[in-house]
Amino acid sequence: MSDPAGELLIWTISDGRAGIDNQVLGLAEAIAEMIPCKIKSFLAPRPSLLTLLAANRPLPGMENGWPKLLICCGQSSLPYAKAMRKWSKGQTFCIQLQAPRRPLKQFDMVIAPNHDQLTGENVLSIVGATNRISKPRLTKARETFAERIDQLPCPRLAVVIGGNSKRHKLTKEKLKELRLHLERLAKTNVSLMITTSRRTPGFAKRALRRRLGKRENVWLWTGAKKDGDNPYMAFLDAASAVIVTSDSTNMLTDGASAGKPVLMFRLDGEDGKFSDLHDELADKNLVHPFTGSLATWDVEPLDETRRAAEEALRRFYGHLKPDPDTFD
Repeated sequence: MSDPAGELLIWTISDGRAGIDNQVLGLAEAIAEMIPCKIKSFLAPRPSLLTLLAANRPLPGMENGWPKLLICCGQSSLPYAKAMRKWSKGQTFCIQLQAPRRPLKQFDMVIAPNHDQLTGENVLSIVGATNRISKPRLTKARETFAERIDQLPCPRLAVVIGGNSKRHKLTKEKLKELRLHLERLAKTNVSLMITTSRRTPGFAKRALRRRLGKRENVWLWTGAKKDGDNPYMAFLDAASAVIVTSDSTNMLTDGASAGKPVLMFRLDGEDGKFSDLHDELADKNLVHPFTGSLATWDVEPLDETRRAAEEALRRFYGHLKPDPDTFD
């Protein structure tokens, strides 16, 4: 349905993880930059054995009509993506992000990274993942944190630290290697804007705070209550370059989408299919290895979220049954 104001109603469903939220909201917001939209977000609970294949009832808040577009990501969202086509009698165009590990025909469109190697008429493959990086959002974040950022002399280096995943591990040895590089950079008057993630081990956060947290040219954000609001977007906007650990598709593509040179610091483990992403970004001159020094070069921002939004709208309009009054 469209609301009385003529806005296209978009629902997003995720499992609540920050990286997943960013993907569904990023695509929805990119579509909203092109046409009037109303976005409503839902959190999918972990499915039970009874709802593993398809949800048996809508989530709370889904009672007032079905959306024209549904954007889902994460395994918990899959039962709702499948059920929505039945509930809406085919009127909702269902988009699934990432490889769904289900028959692709269950979705109207699947948007997945190139390194997932999906093929099909309803598949759009992109570099990395959709995200919420946009110039207006970066500028707004920079303005919000301007007073603190302006106290940090240039050049400024953003440092985005992930952590343990299925394929990678941030060991104490790797953390020490990175920390020593950062300490040397800080001593050469490079300002460091460091942020950790939910997967960063506690020992790493403590070590960073103990060795770097009191320096005047370092801003460390670890998610502790005393750290305040998350300055991640502001860090990306203010940085001359960005160090990113190799474990996260989202963080690598965020830096590239912000138009910043990305220096990748490798964690222990096997990259597997993610090595294809690393190669893609390197081939586009977006990512170089981090070798301990600050390096910058000209970058053409990665704009895959916009491309995905344009293609999603094209396919959505092609999906609509002829009805001249639909968007009046």
